[in-house]
Amino acid sequence: MFRIAISRLTDHGRRITPEHRGTALSIDEAVLELEKILPTVDTTVFGGDAVQRSVNRVNDFRHDVSTTEGDRYRVVIAPMM
Repeated sequence: MFRIAISRLTDHGRRITPEHRGTALSIDEAVLELEKILPTVDTTVFGGDAVQRSVNRVNDFRHDVSTTEGDRYRVVIAPMM
């Protein structure tokens, strides 16, 4: 299982406000959850292999994304321990 955390970034990334927390059974399911919550975000960087390699190396995957409206978010996908 994986946990998903989506936070809004403001003040040029200095302030992080939690927006959503959830769980998923797989990385693919986590990406589908992200697409539901932030439908205008390009999720190509969240390909299963890239996320899995990062999880294996540093125990999570973090990436900052922007919506087409200009809002910025930090997405974290990490295994549940």
